[in-house]
Amino acid sequence: MGLIVKILRNMRIPRWSTLLPVLFYLAFITCVLMLAFPANNSPSGSPERKRNHVDTAESDGDSNSVIYNVDEDAMQELTMAFNKADTNRDKHLNVQELAKYINFKIRDHIDNAIRQNPTTFVEIDQKPRDGLVSWDEYQIYSLREKGIAESHMKKPLFDTLDRKVKESIARDKALWMEAARTDPLSLTLDEFLSFRHPESSTVNLLNLVDDILRQFDVDGDDKLTVGEFSDVLPNGVADPSSKKIILSQTERERKEEFTKIIDKNKDGKADRGELLSYVDPRHPRYAIQEASALFALADKNADRKLTLHEIIAKSSIFVSSKMINTAESFHDEF
Repeated sequence: MGLIVKILRNMRIPRWSTLLPVLFYLAFITCVLMLAFPANNSPSGSPERKRNHVDTAESDGDSNSVIYNVDEDAMQELTMAFNKADTNRDKHLNVQELAKYINFKIRDHIDNAIRQNPTTFVEIDQKPRDGLVSWDEYQIYSLREKGIAESHMKKPLFDTLDRKVKESIARDKALWMEAARTDPLSLTLDEFLSFRHPESSTVNLLNLVDDILRQFDVDGDDKLTVGEFSDVLPNGVADPSSKKIILSQTERERKEEFTKIIDKNKDGKADRGELLSYVDPRHPRYAIQEASALFALADKNADRKLTLHEIIAKSSIFVSSKMINTAESFHDEF
């Protein structure tokens, strides 16, 4: 203790009257510098991202890191779907694994749509309860689902609705008129399924078969030969006006599909039953086509495998696909 006191006495420490002004001056300079040059934790110099977004990095192959800003909910959905589809747990998806998962999602969506259709129909059929759903009844239900009061069905309150809500109503009206085969003002149970989930309706699929035969059945025998089915425009591309008929685009692809997928009994002709199976969204060809399209867009290094990072890099595409948003993806097609 005596040694410490002796050392302190030998040190020439300025008096407090001299030291305090210096300390105040240094503190002032420090504050000015901190305000002029604030600390920036973001590597790009941009403001901190919102908490509902997640930054994920991927190597670009040149020892660089690419940052993707992905919505947290989308990240969770993509990660969960990736893990479910990755059946061999090798942290990669091949096209077969992705197609199998998409086919599962399609089947699950259609099964749920068919199972829930009667319940939703009865819930809407209220005024009067007559076994039919009128446009007004559906409008009340639809607005209530959007959190909008029934009074907005009529002017002038209707004019105050958001533009997107009005567009949704107009789109529903167009689909309603397509589904209403017996009475334009009301729908039966089967018609209601065609209206809400056209991809799930057998009647709607039979109409697609009629459309295919009407367009390609040259000799009128109610069957298609490989030549009729593979008939395309002179430039080798299918007619883009073939509404709602999801067909391969080139003559070679059409012939291959007819031989390997459609003509199940190998008699050289496709009857209505074979065509119905072909247009059914539960057919594996839908899932294979979707998976192949996603691979073409996301397989950055062309190794025929997708990592979670490659999927996240194209998150908007995958979230809008049948891998994640099955219902909306179908409704854009049918």
